Amino acid sequence: MMELYDLMHGAGLLFIFLGIVTIIVAGIGLFRLPDLYLRASAVGTSAGLGVASIVIGALLMDFSGLNLIKAAVAVIAQLLTSAVGSMAIARSGYLNNSMPAEITHTDDLLKTRRDLDADSHGEPSR
Repeated sequence: MMELYDLMHGAGLLFIFLGIVTIIVAGIGLFRLPDLYLRASAVGTSAGLGVASIVIGALLMDFSGLNLIKAAVAVIAQLLTSAVGSMAIARSGYLNNSMPAEITHTDDLLKTRRDLDADSHGEPSR
């Protein structure tokens, strides 16, 4: 019969493996996705979840009360900063007129741009 230690160790290895696969998929997305916005979204989400999964796996492999607190802080910080960071990168690209991919049909943020003239019909003022 397997002991609790063996189960936690196996689950930890599984979480670490899933985290590594998630980060590899995000890396592939950097090369395969067509524009800045899709790349920022994929990497921000995948890297956040991948690192959080690796931290949880490491916690399961070496569980203690202090490690639980460290892992909780690390996972929360990683999820918050990856989301905010990828959003900031996409916003910066948008404000610097980085063109979206051809598959993008609508621009819901166009009406909120302050640097557009009323006569330019959606073109940034120069």
